[in-house]
Amino acid sequence: MGSIRSWPFLGTPRACQAWVVGAVLAALVLPFALVDAGHGRSTVDPMVTGLLLVALSIVNVELGRLLEGGVSRSQRPHKGLSAWAFASALLLPTWCLLPVVAVTYLHASWRGLRVPAWKWVGSAAYVVVAAVAASVVAHLVLGTERDLMRDDGLVGLLGVLAATAAFLAVETVLFHGSAYLNEPDDEVWLRKTLATRSFYLTEAGVLLVGGLSAAIWTGGGWFVVLLAPVYLITQRAALHEPLREKAEYDDKTRALRFQSWRRLSVQGAERCRRKAQPYSLIFADLDHFKEFNEEWGHLLGDDALAVVSDAIRAELRAVDLLGRFGGEEFSIFLPDVTADQAAAIAERIRARVSSTPVPGAGGVTISLGISAVLPDDGPVEFVQALTAADRAVFVAKSDGRNRIRMIVLDAA
Repeated sequence: MGSIRSWPFLGTPRACQAWVVGAVLAALVLPFALVDAGHGRSTVDPMVTGLLLVALSIVNVELGRLLEGGVSRSQRPHKGLSAWAFASALLLPTWCLLPVVAVTYLHASWRGLRVPAWKWVGSAAYVVVAAVAASVVAHLVLGTERDLMRDDGLVGLLGVLAATAAFLAVETVLFHGSAYLNEPDDEVWLRKTLATRSFYLTEAGVLLVGGLSAAIWTGGGWFVVLLAPVYLITQRAALHEPLREKAEYDDKTRALRFQSWRRLSVQGAERCRRKAQPYSLIFADLDHFKEFNEEWGHLLGDDALAVVSDAIRAELRAVDLLGRFGGEEFSIFLPDVTADQAAAIAERIRARVSSTPVPGAGGVTISLGISAVLPDDGPVEFVQALTAADRAVFVAKSDGRNRIRMIVLDAA
């Protein structure tokens, strides 16, 4: 067993440590301090309700394992665990959040969700704090009403929606704190996930499943078991984003696979055409990469591709698209840039790549070919722009490599 000083958490920035410790303390104190301000007033015995929520969480995790073939993941969706914390916030006294969240998280960890312990504890604390906020908001809207489906259910619906918004807002702030106070290299997946719209849509859907479960439990009791197909659909939705990302992104370079890049670039080119905006394509090819692999080996060759991909990405805007064309060649789509701007971007990429070392090996250089599309006279076929960029990179290599060449396309 390692010493305390070797714990990974103690290697994180002090601000991140303070953030996580503060959240854990809040998760331990707030559920007891705000019992009277929370909503949980289920007519069913709290023990039965709590056991039901834990059972539903176990079913949800096991369905996820079935869908994934029982494999373990270090980075993946949270298996809908927030749904059961949210339902607990609507049905049980706030202090019950602690055992419900603890058991559901321990089970998910046991069944293959591989996350560093401090991140797992922090995540559980964030969910508890967010659920306490949801419980307080639900109480403000619903008062002492226990049946969320009473009369036409409108008041209960408003309470669930308000509580969902509170949960999602607090949870978002807390997870952003971890993502951006910790070292960037340790939070690549979380930062990328929090930057996607689909994460928030999926999380809202997960919370609403929890809210629907709570409403049925208060109004229809055991009819809640009929929601099993809904849990399955929610689980599939939660798994869709990482599976889609794996299909669209190259593992070595984290650049788009070429077919995905081409599809998105064609859509971007069409938007530029409709708005009468210019755009450019760049093909970038590493120089003498075969010789690099022969000298340093293919493992360092893979490292070189990752280094070059990161160097290119550092010079691009958020709206630009980086793809891996194949082998050692990259493709770039630059919407709404003039020919001069595209040339300046290409030159910055060339300079950054040539000045960025590959750890354990020599440096590399890159040749870039640009096709700049000017929409003044009419549309240019995307395949024509692709062909021109390919010709331009061939000229750059023929002229001595480690340079840029451009072909400007004026539509006829």
